Amino acid sequence: MPTIAFEGRHCSGQRDPGRLVAKELGFDFVDRIMLAEIAKKVGSTVEAVSMRKLKKPSIIDMFAKGINQILNSSPTVGVGGDPYFGPGIENAMSKEFYELDETIIKNPEDLDYKRMIEATKEVIKDISDLGKVLVISRGASAILKDKENVLRVFFSANEDERISRAKKMHNLESDAVAIDLLKHADHAQDEYFKKAFNLDFNDQSMYHLTLNTSNLTPEECSSIILNLSKDKLTY
Repeated sequence: MPTIAFEGRHCSGQRDPGRLVAKELGFDFVDRIMLAEIAKKVGSTVEAVSMRKLKKPSIIDMFAKGINQILNSSPTVGVGGDPYFGPGIENAMSKEFYELDETIIKNPEDLDYKRMIEATKEVIKDISDLGKVLVISRGASAILKDKENVLRVFFSANEDERISRAKKMHNLESDAVAIDLLKHADHAQDEYFKKAFNLDFNDQSMYHLTLNTSNLTPEECSSIILNLSKDKLTY
């Protein structure tokens, strides 16, 4: 299925263009919170799924069901199910990069961190096969870099813009606190790319397009992406 993958530093301005593009194309907008909820429901028992039969399934339910079917038909997954989708996986997957940095610094071999990486890869690969999705961050471009029918877009912003956005997003009073938060976010993201993909985050060779949101509005970014998608994606 056609997929769009956005990547960029924390507060680089991906989300607003992402929502505009997804709405225009009829794609599902998938961020870290939705990825975490999908992963959580992938581990649902048959009884839990049966209890929801009378309700109209949400997008999260439908993706989780599809991934379960993929896993159940996989020869590499044992009777006990995929080991990455255990209790609590949604907690690690829902964290921002700056929240993961302490774990990466103190215990880079943390089992939950490893599970998060593998579960994220599995969910992103599978939802890309199951439906038309626009995925925000989490290395989606790297995970899908060899997959056809994927448009990969990198977002950047200058330091002052990122600081201003971080202060507004996280309700921070000083530039110093915002700078520290962004430093931790960048470090965690760099380490994530190294560990998960053996890639340098700053290597932009896998992307079809790079947009600087310090110079472009969300609407302008959206327009550029929509025009490029006509050439790069098949529906």
